[in-house]
Amino acid sequence: MKKFNCIVAGICLSASLASAETIEWSAGSLGGGWYTMSAGIAKIITSENPDIKIKVVPGGGTANPSKIQKNRSQIAMGLDTVSYLAVNAKGMYGKKHDKVSLIGQGLSDQILHVVRSKDSQYTNIADVLTKGEDKRIAISKVGSSDELVFRWIMEYYKTSYADLKKRGFKVVHGSYSEVASQFKDGLVDYAVVKLGVPGAAVIDMLLSRDGEVTTLPADLMSSLKKNWGYNSGTIKKDTYKGQTSDAVTGNMSTALIASTDLSVNTVYKITKAICENEDKLENIHSSMKYFSCKTATVDASIPVHPGAAKYYKEMGYIK
Repeated sequence: MKKFNCIVAGICLSASLASAETIEWSAGSLGGGWYTMSAGIAKIITSENPDIKIKVVPGGGTANPSKIQKNRSQIAMGLDTVSYLAVNAKGMYGKKHDKVSLIGQGLSDQILHVVRSKDSQYTNIADVLTKGEDKRIAISKVGSSDELVFRWIMEYYKTSYADLKKRGFKVVHGSYSEVASQFKDGLVDYAVVKLGVPGAAVIDMLLSRDGEVTTLPADLMSSLKKNWGYNSGTIKKDTYKGQTSDAVTGNMSTALIASTDLSVNTVYKITKAICENEDKLENIHSSMKYFSCKTATVDASIPVHPGAAKYYKEMGYIK
């Protein structure tokens, strides 16, 4: 009888695993904070919900809304500004991304790091782009939100990749770990990445090679805010080795976005698992220290998924 019960239990377990819903979660580049955050949160969700399986894959801030829209991924890390552009067919998005919805935002601040080596010629991005010749710079992959902001910056200074190439620039695109390696090995003198603070890739860069995170010029920040809704943030001094003063730069808020094709029940379970384990998020990545489900939909940049809204209403966070 005992053997029979074991067999039945095994059959039931196999059936349960076979019927588990598999979700693809698009994170950020390998080596970046988003990938660490996604993997950690996914582990919390699946441990609370054995009927949900999550596969975390690399992605990017500008690419992720389109991956949701095309149903390549069902959940993704996003950014408040970029998600708004996608849903409303603004900027680089030619069509409205009507399948993109919000689970919650404010997971972490994604701060733009414009890093220069100590021995580089120019101390700010304005001089690099307007005066520089034969400079070497590494940027996150094309299609990432980091690279999108760099395009906005180039536009402000009336330059482009083609123009930089004519002036002898070497521009390298890669994952955060690849950008860090290029900087550490002296193959580039400037790096542009957008990460939660402190960013592991930037820590790695500045421990291996003397340099600093620079401040963006005030006129540039004003233009980015006016034209793209891009807000400012501050990297405090002593955050990184060699950081002797505060660096005022760009900032976007990290959001967790989901396909409207995901069921109310599934997104409710995901939201519940995250919110009931808020105290564990900081251990996954320190940038999530201040996330709160109570305020996760305040000033929401895009529509909230009905499954997330159901949980928030039950808890009294939204009406």
